[in-house]
Amino acid sequence: MDKQVLTSQPNVTSSSRYAVGLLKDGDLHLTPVHGLVQLRPSFGYLDKADIKQKADAMASGDGMAGDSSQDEAEEEAKPVMVRFSRPESDEAKARRMASYEYLHKKREEEPWISFRHHHMHEERAESERMQLLASRTSELTEFCTQPPDYLKMLMPGNLDADQEKPAMPNNVISMNQLKSMTLIDRCKALMINAKVIKFNQLLPLLPKDTNPQTAIRGLQQVAMLVQGCWVVKSDTLYPKDSFSAHSGVPADVISRGRDYVLWRFRQNRYVSRKEVSSVIKLPAEDLKEIFEQISRIKVNHGWEFLCAYDSEFVNRYPEVVQRQQMLWDAKYQQLSKLLKIPKEADKDKPRRRRTSSRSRTKSGGEKSMSDISDTDTDNALKKVSHNIKRDPMDIGLTNHISNGPCNATGSSIDYMEVDTMDKIPSLELKTELMNFIQEKLYSRYVLTLGELRRLFQMKLSQCPAGHILGTGVSDTLLQQTVVEVGGVQIYTQWPPGVKEEPIFALTKTGDKLDEARAVLWEVLKTTNRLKSSIFKKKVEEKLGVPLSDADCRKILKDYCVTKAAMWYLKGTTAST
Repeated sequence: MDKQVLTSQPNVTSSSRYAVGLLKDGDLHLTPVHGLVQLRPSFGYLDKADIKQKADAMASGDGMAGDSSQDEAEEEAKPVMVRFSRPESDEAKARRMASYEYLHKKREEEPWISFRHHHMHEERAESERMQLLASRTSELTEFCTQPPDYLKMLMPGNLDADQEKPAMPNNVISMNQLKSMTLIDRCKALMINAKVIKFNQLLPLLPKDTNPQTAIRGLQQVAMLVQGCWVVKSDTLYPKDSFSAHSGVPADVISRGRDYVLWRFRQNRYVSRKEVSSVIKLPAEDLKEIFEQISRIKVNHGWEFLCAYDSEFVNRYPEVVQRQQMLWDAKYQQLSKLLKIPKEADKDKPRRRRTSSRSRTKSGGEKSMSDISDTDTDNALKKVSHNIKRDPMDIGLTNHISNGPCNATGSSIDYMEVDTMDKIPSLELKTELMNFIQEKLYSRYVLTLGELRRLFQMKLSQCPAGHILGTGVSDTLLQQTVVEVGGVQIYTQWPPGVKEEPIFALTKTGDKLDEARAVLWEVLKTTNRLKSSIFKKKVEEKLGVPLSDADCRKILKDYCVTKAAMWYLKGTTAST
């Protein structure tokens, strides 16, 4: 205990935002910091001393034993079995390199660097500190940055927040990080950490004055509805090309198994782990992690879903519930093919025969929990399928109204009248079409029917033969699906000589500029072009708050194209 060892450790905080300041004669001299090293006490030398002491004791004991047994015969030689190690797979190598033993070995192999410590009042320390003072021999003419810009350069904000984050637990999110995120990114971060949450619990964590409909649109991109609550999507929780931390199983296999577990929880509040394991065939550790994220164990029942059924959300947003039901039905069809679930499980009669057979073998004539859940599952799927076939257009109509009523003038479409003539699309086709159109609408913001038809044809050319999208998609179905994913049909003035056609736009994205976007649509109802100065003036008149140049240019670039110093809505000019 006569010495102390300090071991350096890398600091996770980015040093690019820090500087060392020295105040002298009223002048502040700043020097940028290029690296931070933190010294912490290390007691490894105590362990080495104990090992050495034990080794010396054993050596002395062996010496005494050797003196007393000089006449004994030497130990008989034994054969040694030589074994060759098997080739290491990539997954096994990744697990080995991520283990604590490997990291500890690499850290111990790092060579020591000798240095000499100088006290702050020594001559060497004084001379080094003097180098922090800027020279006054010449004027610094190259420094011509304004004070506000210099402060931004000195403290650039959280530019490196995604690359370098503080060491925090996996289930903790910094409020500063949340405030700097967009609505969709904030929903994604909250869902990854919460795993399961009710909508009324999530809404207060989003930006103030967030429209619930806008929040739901963003939430549906990263979560699915189970028992009226929102559960993070499997592909969001397990990104592509990643592997399990427990067994090294690929992410797509875990996502597939987790989706099946979620589907079972949609049918019943209690799920048997043994029954699920026989279907998805995941390692025990991975399956246990999936259940612990979304449920809790209950004696004599199995695993119970973590949150209570949210009847308030289900009754308030029936169109969202029905849309999620369609997505889950399509998801189950995919899982049935991938997991090779027997087709008899989807039929009532075989299921009843199996149920009655099990009941006879059980004491008391009672059905098991798995029988009840499977029977209820099939009945629920049958009812949902019947409802969708009977009135397939409820979702499109409710979504159209929630996004704001369209202008009565113009060429409107009677969805109910058209759909009675067209065949009803399958759930799988509807899901694929919604995913395709949502991707295009959220990246382009404005789509005409002609442009949407062209993009769809390009998509078909990239799909393999026999793809579901190649079974036939009408223009009416394309327009209806755009409305369902959040698009709104826009009625605007068209330039002379340009053929008019239906045009759709993503009018709201959930950020602070939605009110300014609403002003843009009001202006475009009366004119087919505008200047940025006129748009800024209109926004200031309507909202009473000036619009910055950057925000103005962002809105116009998202929805318009420039031509001869004028801005035209995308799709309304011959060049677009």
